[in-house]
Parts: sequence; C-alpha cells; structure tokens
Amino acid sequence: MKWINAFCLICIFLCVSFFPDKAYAQKDSNVFLEEGRDLFRQGNYFEAGIAFERAYFFTTDSRLRMEANLGRAQALKQTGDFLKARNDLQRTLHLRQFPELHFQVMYELALCEYMLGNYPNASGSLMQLKHFYPEEYFSNEILTLHALSGVMAEDFSLAQEITLELIIHKGHEANITDSLVKRTMVLFCECAAPVLKSEKTAARWSTFVPGAGHLYAGYPGKGLLNAGSQLVSLGLAAYMGWNNLYISGFVVGLGMFQSFYFGGIRQAAYLAGQRNLEEMAGYKEILKEFILNLNENQKFY
Repeated sequence: MKWINAFCLICIFLCVSFFPDKAYAQKDSNVFLEEGRDLFRQGNYFEAGIAFERAYFFTTDSRLRMEANLGRAQALKQTGDFLKARNDLQRTLHLRQFPELHFQVMYELALCEYMLGNYPNASGSLMQLKHFYPEEYFSNEILTLHALSGVMAEDFSLAQEITLELIIHKGHEANITDSLVKRTMVLFCECAAPVLKSEKTAARWSTFVPGAGHLYAGYPGKGLLNAGSQLVSLGLAAYMGWNNLYISGFVVGLGMFQSFYFGGIRQAAYLAGQRNLEEMAGYKEILKEFILNLNENQKFY
C-alpha cells in the first residue's frame, strides 16, 4: 500500500509540473499571437504560421483561437497553401458567438475553396455567409467572389444575378447603371454562350464517314489526315492481296486500317470534348474580365 501511495504522488507531481495553469497558458498565447502578427508584417509567413499555430494550441479562449486561426490561414495563403488554410479554417467554423470573426472565417473559407478550384463549394459557402450575415454580404469584395464562383462553376444564371446585384451596389449614375445592366444581359444570354459539340455525335459521324467526326468537332485537318490514313492502309492491304501476300495484307494492311478506324472514332470524341473546353474557357474569361472590371471601376462600357 505504501508503494502504491508513493507511485500516485509521483504521478500527480509530474502532471502538475508539465501542465501549466490557465493564466500562464493564456499569457503564452498572447505572446505567440503578437509574435505571429509581427512576423506576418515582416513577410516571414512560414514562421508567422507556426507562431499562430502555437497561439491556437496553447489558448483555451475561443476568441483568441479564432484570431490565431485566422492569422494562420492568412499566413498559409501567402505561401500558396490554400488546402491547409481551408482545413485549418474549418476548426473554428462552428464558433458563432463572435460574429465579426465568424464572418471572416466564412469568407476566407470561400476564398480558399475558389483558389483550390472547388467553385461549387465556394458558391455554397458564400450562400451560407449571405444567410448568416445578409448586411455584410453586400460588399464589392464578396459579390465579386460570388459572381466569379458562379461563372467558374458554369452556373451562369446565378452569376448573372450576382453580377446585377454588384452593379446596383456600385451606385453608379443611372445611365451608367443601365448600360452595365444591358451589357450584363447580353454577355450572360444563352445566345452568347458557346454551342458545345456532342462527343457521341462526333464518334457516330466518324463511325460511318471517316474524318467526318473531326470535321464536326472543328478539326478538318486532322479529319483529312485520319481519313487518308485509313485509305492508305486499305490500299496497302489490297496491294499485298493483289501480289498474293494474303497473310501480310491481312496482318499489316487491315491491322493498320483497324487501328486508324477505331482510333479515329476515339480521337473525334476526344477532340469534340477539347473544343468544348477551349470555347467554354474563352467564354468564362470574357465574363471574368467583365466582373473584375466592374470591381476595379474601369470604364470599359
């Protein structure tokens, strides 16, 4: 019994020694937080992120945790690590008792999602932000990000709606506002969007008429090359057969024809998809430039 009591006392002593009291931990957190801010101002973003993480780890105060977490996310963004910034921001997303900090967390989370290419997630985060903070939502920065997210997610109806809200929020003169609204309606009209090619149609055309699927996809040169390759391979097979080289004609000539034929079908479908990506990317760039110019007050109208 005596040895058991001694063992328990040793354990208690060790626990007391290694776990500082709340006031000491709070003091360390404030020091680390200020250190992180100083390092961030100096441009030492990696070291600043470590200091903010220490502040987050040592504090038990929810507000300080949110401040440290936001600081770390800002430092990670400066280093280009948007994935880790997004994951870290999610740690304090549930703390809604500090509205101004919670608003910043939601906005930074949406921005990280956008930079990561998760455009539907970015748009969804901004819709949640609008629900929780409707007054703060209507700002140039947030409306611009939401409109861009809609464009990149190919939700053009949402992007058009947000862009119109951005124009109205800018508070231009009536004639300028009307001009920008008309320009928005033209740009986001269905007639302005590129007509996408069907990959199945391209493959079907190439199945019956060699090279026709390439022509449909917008690559006539490649279509002629594929059709010519098939004709050459058939001619080679016929020539070998004419010279009694039946096995060689079957293996070489018809083998080449089979490769060019089925390869042409697959290539036609692929090229149709590539053309769609190129045209849609060009259309998105036009819309993005329009939205960004709105935010930068450039007179392009």
